[in-house]
Amino acid sequence: MKLTKLALSLLVGIGTGCTTVPPTPLVSLSDLPNCFNTNYDKERGLFTMKDVIGNPVNQQCLLTVRSRKGVASAPGLTAGRYRVYLANGGGGGSGGTLQASSSSDGGGGGGGGGAGAAETQATINLTEGVYKLTIGAGGPGGTTCQPDAGFGGGPGWVGSPSNMVRVATGEVVVGTPGADTYARPSRSQNEQKAGKVDSHGGSGPGQASGGHGNRPASTYRVEDEADPGTSKLASGRLVAGGDAGSVSVDDQSSGAGGGGGATRMGQGGKGGGKGTGQKVVAPERGSLGSGGGGGEGSLSGCSPGAQGGHGYIIFRPI
Repeated sequence: MKLTKLALSLLVGIGTGCTTVPPTPLVSLSDLPNCFNTNYDKERGLFTMKDVIGNPVNQQCLLTVRSRKGVASAPGLTAGRYRVYLANGGGGGSGGTLQASSSSDGGGGGGGGGAGAAETQATINLTEGVYKLTIGAGGPGGTTCQPDAGFGGGPGWVGSPSNMVRVATGEVVVGTPGADTYARPSRSQNEQKAGKVDSHGGSGPGQASGGHGNRPASTYRVEDEADPGTSKLASGRLVAGGDAGSVSVDDQSSGAGGGGGATRMGQGGKGGGKGTGQKVVAPERGSLGSGGGGGEGSLSGCSPGAQGGHGYIIFRPI
């Protein structure tokens, strides 16, 4: 498939304001696979990152929209109106910080859970043509503490953005402009953006603080299971979508990490801490678009945060 110089320049010129890091080189369209072959989750009826190797910032693929009158010769969508649901990657949980026994409140504590991605919903008219999907990866978890060097747990990274671009024009149909050229911040840039990293456990932008000594857990609003669609004040593990996690009062003395924020596609990852038989368990990675759990921060050790869940794109015909 040939692409005009104008269309290519439009693709390259799509906003790069997601980060201060120079954008990565644009992936050649000829190298991109068919989305249905590589990124379609048939069981859940959506596109997401699959068969991930290493720690990529996103995955990109091509989606062909055919005429309604055409004969289906390959996987794809037919032209028409669709309700689209799109989410960026979820935030990574923060690393836990070793607690100080000499501190009046225990010092240190579990890292904050990563924030769940806010889902974008839009009704769009898909015309015939080729579209590029960019599916954002979940943000990596924050680094573990370095007590000898005096550093607390590192903040988790925010999830990478997702979008859909019409190849012929470079138009962003839905999602974040510049998602296809987004570059993840370096560790130092991520820590500078997050602010002070001390013995209270790492906490990045859009994340809540996890366990901290014997301090009471924060209160926040969660969905009332007895009356769906409404919310109530609570303290403990977060279950509402699109927010960051916390930990229960009982978990704080053991330095458990905060739970990740959820999305409608699944719960956030559980924070690390003491499990059955007092065995230390690692924080859990977030499900689709949700936040990763925060790392443990106890008197005896600390652990890194977990990665957030990868983004997704859903198409529902109207």
